[in-house]
Amino acid sequence: MGVWKMGRVNSRPFVTVVALGLLAVALLPHPAVAEGALAIGLPSDVAKDGIALGWNTNSPTAAEARQRALAGCRDVKNSTDAARSLCKILGTFHDQCVAGAEDPDAGTPGVGWAVAADKKTAEQQALAMCQAKSPPARRAACKVMTSGCDGSAK
Repeated sequence: MGVWKMGRVNSRPFVTVVALGLLAVALLPHPAVAEGALAIGLPSDVAKDGIALGWNTNSPTAAEARQRALAGCRDVKNSTDAARSLCKILGTFHDQCVAGAEDPDAGTPGVGWAVAADKKTAEQQALAMCQAKSPPARRAACKVMTSGCDGSAK
């Protein structure tokens, strides 16, 4: 019996280390199950009401990615109630990157977003959309404000 108790006591640190290791691995993004989603609140007058953009990457399911992206969109602090109230899912993605761009000056219509195979392409496409929505004098003001990748995309 003494050997059994000693075995249990001595094995606890090992079991704890193994359990913590398994937990850490479980919390890491797994490319095989990584899902992403993009949500946007887009009023008809972006210059007046702004925009709300939320995205999520590396969720275990598409449903969770959608829920987190929508929650992120509705929780954008530097947006308006009008924009946040319009948040809806634009789509989900797997092993892709997402980016958002805008003209940072208030009262300007320049906004853009994109999902693409890699971060550089997503950022370029979001920037191009922002520039296309901007008046000519404001196109150079567009900047990529956020980007991220899902799964194995880079």
